[in-house]
Amino acid sequence: MMNRSAELLFWVGRYIERIENHTRLIDVNYHLRHELKRNETETDCMWERLVSAIGHVQTFNKKYETTNERTIIQFLTFDKTNANSICSCVYQTRTNMRALRQLLPDDLWDITNSFYLWIKEQDLQSVMKQSPYLFYQRIREWLATFNGTADSIMVRDQEWNFLQAGKYLERTENILRILSSIYLNFLEDGTLSQDKNNYNRMIVLLKSVGGYEGFRKFHANNVTFEKVFEFMMLHPAFPRSVHSALTSLETSLQSIKQQDYNFALLSDQALDLTVKIKEILAGLHGELHGLDLLYKMLESCHQLGGSISKTFFQEEFVEA
Repeated sequence: MMNRSAELLFWVGRYIERIENHTRLIDVNYHLRHELKRNETETDCMWERLVSAIGHVQTFNKKYETTNERTIIQFLTFDKTNANSICSCVYQTRTNMRALRQLLPDDLWDITNSFYLWIKEQDLQSVMKQSPYLFYQRIREWLATFNGTADSIMVRDQEWNFLQAGKYLERTENILRILSSIYLNFLEDGTLSQDKNNYNRMIVLLKSVGGYEGFRKFHANNVTFEKVFEFMMLHPAFPRSVHSALTSLETSLQSIKQQDYNFALLSDQALDLTVKIKEILAGLHGELHGLDLLYKMLESCHQLGGSISKTFFQEEFVEA
């Protein structure tokens, strides 16, 4: 496989996961607003924290003077100047896949193209007038169709492994960013040790990553800060835990190394860094809640992304 195709596939995986992450967080925020029945000031604060969880506060503040439901939804969903908005990610996914059509099943192109044609006709005014819930449900349905089709018909070769590598690196970063944001909010509120007050927030956190039912299987109703963080960081059976995502990423990188001689010459650095991050994670049992450790892992993931780019996507491969 050419390194340019590998890069496009890697970023398709990242974009798809990024869209799902944003969609989940926005959807859960709507449910939280209705369940807790907050006043307008508290609701605006919830939307502001949503941007913080995604990691784009500075970018948002440069473009918008007020923070509320409409400005946040516009920024995270429809703002084409925001490279990480849902619409921008859908557009980039389609652009990449158009260049990869000969390498991917036609079904994936048809699914992506039809969704792109639908979402480009949507805007904030029409979505708010009808039902934001139905709009984001449509996005979730598209993601389920795309991921299900890819899982069921893609050959497990280099194309598949680069797609998965992008997905799992993005998932790792997203979960770490969400946990860092939640932890920081607790520190600012002074409510870190107040489990009763944090119960609803922990439920929302679990729902935002689709982990509520899975958590209950292992911990019943023991919804504490420590239990939730441990589940999302370390549980090997929960596919959206940091541990599980890093394990899947490592498997994808190992497969790439084994299947392509050129990539095998260069892949050890990326694999070594993946193992290093897992070692940091394994040492979190005794000091799981350290914000510095979460930031350290995020920084290591950013280094890993750079390492993967230098390893696989450089213009010329290093000769043996």
